[in-house]
Amino acid sequence: MTAFQGNLQPITLNASVQQALGKHMLTCYPHEACGVLLGAAAAGGMRIDRYLPMRNVAPDPLHAFVPDPQEWVAALYLKPAPVGIFHSHPHTAPWPSSADIRGLSSLGAEFQVYLIGSPGLSSSAPRLNGFLIGRQPDATGKPSCRLLHSALTLC
Repeated sequence: MTAFQGNLQPITLNASVQQALGKHMLTCYPHEACGVLLGAAAAGGMRIDRYLPMRNVAPDPLHAFVPDPQEWVAALYLKPAPVGIFHSHPHTAPWPSSADIRGLSSLGAEFQVYLIGSPGLSSSAPRLNGFLIGRQPDATGKPSCRLLHSALTLC
């Protein structure tokens, strides 16, 4: 797996999704927030219409996220199915960590969007970074994932 790179087609967020993400980050603080993104491919990128927050059941929720397994399984059966995942970095910039990169291979192919937020508690607004998940075989033929930085737009 490789880190993020490049600039791709935009990820468009419904304004209510941006508000829901910000509210969830603040509600969970100082722990990491997490959830799934619902939407569809749109002309020139991905459109996110809905955010489904989930409980973070990680043993160390200050530094990691694990969506509640029951909520996760229920979300996988939603119609339309989730197209992405979100989590927050409460104390650092919203850029992928090495743990984020390692976890990509556990996501199914339907997951195409990866959003990371930072609540921006000290006089700054919440920040979001969006990534498209790129999948391709590595030199040995094993599937490999990487995050491709993408512009976020509001609709």
